[in-house]
Amino acid sequence: MLSILAAIEHVALQQPQKIAYQTNNATLTYGELWHSSDCVAHSIMKLGLQRQQPIVVYGHMSPLQIVAFLGAVKAGHPYIPVDSSTPSERLQVIIEASEAGLLLTTEPLSTIISVPVAAVSDVITQPCSIPSQPTAWVQDEEIHYIIYTSGSTGKPKGVQITANNLAHFVAWMQDHFPLQEPGVFLNQAPYSFDLSVMDLYPALVGGHTLYAITQGQIAHPKSLFDSLASSNTRVWTSTPSFAKMCLMNKEWNQELMPDLNTFLFCGEVLPISVAKDLMQRFPQASIFNLYGPTETTVAVSYIEVTKELLERFEQLPIAPLFEPNLSLLEDGEIMISGPTVSAGYLGAPELTAKAFPTIAGNRMYKTGDIGYEKDGYLFFSGRKDFQIKLHGYRIEIEEIEKHIGNLMPVSSCVVVPILKDNEIVSLSAYVVLREPLTDSAFKMTKQLKALLSDYVPSYMIPKTFKYMDTLLLNTNGKVDRKGLAVMETV
Repeated sequence: MLSILAAIEHVALQQPQKIAYQTNNATLTYGELWHSSDCVAHSIMKLGLQRQQPIVVYGHMSPLQIVAFLGAVKAGHPYIPVDSSTPSERLQVIIEASEAGLLLTTEPLSTIISVPVAAVSDVITQPCSIPSQPTAWVQDEEIHYIIYTSGSTGKPKGVQITANNLAHFVAWMQDHFPLQEPGVFLNQAPYSFDLSVMDLYPALVGGHTLYAITQGQIAHPKSLFDSLASSNTRVWTSTPSFAKMCLMNKEWNQELMPDLNTFLFCGEVLPISVAKDLMQRFPQASIFNLYGPTETTVAVSYIEVTKELLERFEQLPIAPLFEPNLSLLEDGEIMISGPTVSAGYLGAPELTAKAFPTIAGNRMYKTGDIGYEKDGYLFFSGRKDFQIKLHGYRIEIEEIEKHIGNLMPVSSCVVVPILKDNEIVSLSAYVVLREPLTDSAFKMTKQLKALLSDYVPSYMIPKTFKYMDTLLLNTNGKVDRKGLAVMETV
């Protein structure tokens, strides 16, 4: 089976000067990546942590994050990527829930943390001449990385991905997509979002260059498109939402990015309109619509978007019906099997048993996604619970409601997704306050958003807050979520 680390080591030995990672202000060669990650591994092993004890890596789109990831797994530990936009309270929850033994940072951290903290930049400047030994590396059914997703209990869930899971995923990517020829892979998703794995490891294993763009650049269109124009990107991986944003710039086309020939989309529904626009703007490029939850290592199925599909359907399918790892339960729920199904949720045996049943000796994952079959294809038609996808991030509505409900001014709350053209574009919170509004709704909303930002990432904060005397109830005496959703569309 493919060894991720051995493949990257091979590139580092054969092409040490090849650029592995690039941003608008920093580069990292394969030689530097391999040597620096050896230094990180050496430093970790001196701490005497228990094997497989998780290590948190905190930062945002820095080459040193990749160094830390590889250093952790070389030392026998899974890493937990946490983006620097994460509130300090949530960071602490993740550290405690995972029982992490170390926090590696690539940028300053002002919060006091309950575990040892080390800056990666300091670690790699310490003397280090001993290369890591393959016998120490994370391997087989050991955990390679853990990504925390939103949880319905109000606490994030740690999805454990094994070395075998990751190796099978990368091999699948190499087999099904045009990734072999030389070129630059765009890295748009933060590492705390598993979509980043789709470009990170296929690029490094294949000896390609990763070009990372930061949230700061995305917030400043001129900087973003200047970077894209000079990046020489060949393989584009992103959420459909990010591509939709880029399409607002009429100059984003094949002329601006002449090397771009492969689009890989995952994380949310790819709208027909976005696919059509991309086909016109980038006539040389192939477009792939991929599907898969974090629990099954990024993606498990795909469809190549063709003009025939766009003309034939009002929604793009997520898989051909003969996809062997996908099946539908009687209620329409999509079930996934195969070698990329996660080892389960860290420290949550009951949640794991519920979501990952073993059937006929095979480990399965119940996705909570509802699908249907039509004309030889499988389509996604929504969720069976309160989980949604917003700009590619998987969010449990209940987690947001719990945090808002715990805020001092709030008595009760319901959060409703806002749809536009069958796509979730934002969230709206309906709030009952403990005391009547004495000031403007605008000031109260500003206060609640500020309080909420201490507990959840910015992408989980509702865009609008609406204040009610009581929440609407349905005939069963439950909160009328459907009624509130209808109010949003009127």
